[in-house]
Amino acid sequence: MILLLAGVLLFLIIGYNIIQQYKQKVEAEKRATIVKQKAIITETDEMLLQASRIPFSKELLIILHNRILDALTSIQQVDPGLKQVNQRIKDINGQLTQIAQNYTQPSDASLRMPDNDKQAVMMLQVVKKIRAIVRSEHSKGKVQTPIFVAENRRLELMQLKINIENALTRANGAKLNRQFGTSKQLLDKAIETLNSLPDRDEYLQSKLEQMMQMKQDLLKQLKQASDSDLKERQDKEVDELDVLFQPKKKW
Repeated sequence: MILLLAGVLLFLIIGYNIIQQYKQKVEAEKRATIVKQKAIITETDEMLLQASRIPFSKELLIILHNRILDALTSIQQVDPGLKQVNQRIKDINGQLTQIAQNYTQPSDASLRMPDNDKQAVMMLQVVKKIRAIVRSEHSKGKVQTPIFVAENRRLELMQLKINIENALTRANGAKLNRQFGTSKQLLDKAIETLNSLPDRDEYLQSKLEQMMQMKQDLLKQLKQASDSDLKERQDKEVDELDVLFQPKKKW
C-alpha cells in the first residue's frame, strides 16, 4: 500500500512538473510572439513618421498599416485581454478606411532632399528599410505583384534622387574649395548613372541637364586654371633665367 501510494505520488509529481514545463513553454512562446510583433509595430510606426520628408503613395500606406494590423492581431490571438491592443486594432481599421477613401497622394516632387551627408545617409536607410518591408510583405503573399513592382521601382528611384542630390551638393562643395578634379568625378559618375536610366522622370531629366551644364562650366574652369598654372610656371622660369644670366656686378 505504501509503495502504491509512493508510486501515485511520484506520478503526480512527474505529471505536475510536465504541466508546469508546458505552461512555462507556452508562456515563453507567448512572450516571444508579443516581443516580436511589438518590434514590427515599432519599426513600421517609425517608417510612417517619415511621411513629412518622403511622399507615401496610397498603396504604400495601406501596406504599412496592414503590417501593423497583422502584428496586433497576432498579439491579440495570444493574449486577447490586452485592452490597448484591441483599441489599436480599431484605430488602425479606421485609418485604413480613411486612407482608402480620402487619401490624396502627394507628388514625387514633394520629396524633401537632404541638406548634408548625414541627412542623406539617414533618408537612404529609411527608404531601404521601407523597400525591405514591401519585399517581405510581397513574399508573404500580402501584396499583389503589380503593386509590389510599382512601389519597389518608385522607392528605387527615390533612393536614386537622394543620391543624385547629395552628389550635386558634394560636387558644388568641392568646386567652391577649388577641388575641381573631385567635383568632376562626382558629376561624371552621376551623369553616367542617369544616362543609363531609361525611365527618367522630369526631375531626373532636369538634374541630368543641370549636371551636364555644371560639367561644361567646370571644364572651362579647369582649362583656365591649367593655363594660369602654365603661365605662372613659365614666368617663374623666366625670372630664374634672368637671375642666372644677369650681368655680374664688379666690386
